[in-house]
Amino acid sequence: MFEITEVSPQKKGSLLSVFINGEYAFSADASFIADNDVFVGRKLDAGALESLKKAADVRKAVRHSLYLLEHRDFSKKELAKRLETKGYDSLDAMSAAEYVESRGYINDGRYAERMIEKKKGRAGKKQLLYELKRAGISEEDVQNALTETYSEEDGINAVLREMKRILKGEIPEDRLAQKKLFNRFIAKGFDYETVRAAFEKYCENED
Repeated sequence: MFEITEVSPQKKGSLLSVFINGEYAFSADASFIADNDVFVGRKLDAGALESLKKAADVRKAVRHSLYLLEHRDFSKKELAKRLETKGYDSLDAMSAAEYVESRGYINDGRYAERMIEKKKGRAGKKQLLYELKRAGISEEDVQNALTETYSEEDGINAVLREMKRILKGEIPEDRLAQKKLFNRFIAKGFDYETVRAAFEKYCENED
């Protein structure tokens, strides 16, 4: 049997230290202490103590998540990975990410739409698909976001703007030069049809 023998403020920050049988066991914020009946004299068996410590760790991971989200948006997978780099257990990190997701602080569908809006002027659909999947966005969320946010005209216009910047009014007549130009955009995730349509528009405007 274990007993809570002390609950005291830490020298720095707002967390409280909890001591079990006279030794430091874990730290938690004041609301966690109140919500979970953490008080001096309370007795716990091994299972209850482990559950309490685990819940405190998840709460701290949630607090850290909210701090991170003040500075930038994350997908659920990205947030969990970032918490792991900060020293949180992988299960605690994912639990925290799922908690903030359930409260609407993160949303993978919304994240996907924002990323597409931000990058569609310089990246093709294939590149966007790759980046979104790498961020852990589900196939369904990716396809919904692309349907809502990205059009073929967006791709054509993005390529056309860059072509104008690169070519500066010149029209490459040599097939090898055209192939090199096309490959430059295909490497950025634009499909061949999009690049060809942009090139045709460019040539029409420069004739």
